[in-house]
Amino acid sequence: MTDLTQKQSSGGETIGALLALNASRHGSEIALREKERGIWKETTWAEYAEEVLACAAGLEKIGVKPGKAVLILGDNRARLYGGMLAVSLLGAYAMPAYPGATLEELRHFLGEVEIVAAIAEDQEQVDKILELKGAGAEGINHIIYDEARGLGFYEVEGLMSWDHLIEVGQHDLNEAPSLRDELFGRAKPGDPAIFMHSSGTTGKPKGIVLSQKNVLAAARNGHAAGAFDDNEEILAYLPMAWVGDFAITVAAALLCRFTVNVPERQETIVRDMREIAPTFYLAAPRSWDQMLTTVQVGIENSTPV
Repeated sequence: MTDLTQKQSSGGETIGALLALNASRHGSEIALREKERGIWKETTWAEYAEEVLACAAGLEKIGVKPGKAVLILGDNRARLYGGMLAVSLLGAYAMPAYPGATLEELRHFLGEVEIVAAIAEDQEQVDKILELKGAGAEGINHIIYDEARGLGFYEVEGLMSWDHLIEVGQHDLNEAPSLRDELFGRAKPGDPAIFMHSSGTTGKPKGIVLSQKNVLAAARNGHAAGAFDDNEEILAYLPMAWVGDFAITVAAALLCRFTVNVPERQETIVRDMREIAPTFYLAAPRSWDQMLTTVQVGIENSTPV
């Protein structure tokens, strides 16, 4: 029996069930790498699951529950991915937006579902959310940020660091040990995995909710078709608000235990990709064309030796 078949027979129909399975059976394997100041920092499946659980407990403490949404805003960051998983454990809507989204685009999201919190990458994205609150999104009572630089002197009610949120959640997990298993098993297959938006080519972007059963079935189909295998090394560089990134970097990564490598920033992607040498790489034709051009130019500029 293959590991994928074991997951299917173990009831791994939800994000929480797969995360728990990976943590218990493959806890010492690397789930994530994130490059920070030139150094790749590794997180095992056991560590990843614990942080996602603490995040879920912390989010629940501040009012995130089924039917509510959490806005995810920023470039690819390990904590933002963990935040999306945590929201899924609660049966709520994780709603990623493109990092370059304008205020008008974000305001469009407000009429679709009640957004009660936001997880932002840095000061730039926090400022954008504060501007959104000033434009009528008073319901966003809490903003959690990853990068603290520039936010030290902000005095905004409900603004907190990721580390503080984890401390709040970890306290609740320690106070009620049974909460861990309860959070892993709370969401059902039909509960939301992600709240995405269409490209808006025929009007304003349209909200699309994908269930956990939906995204995991798609990942299984991709695996069965031979598109990717277990234990792939991948680079998390595609926009987090695009369905392709979620399908590979979250759903398939959970199902097939990919090691997800998060680049330091968009400008270092080529160098970071060379360092990790991904075994599976998803890209649009334009990206492949640019890569081919770079290789051809390098060949032309090289010496015979």
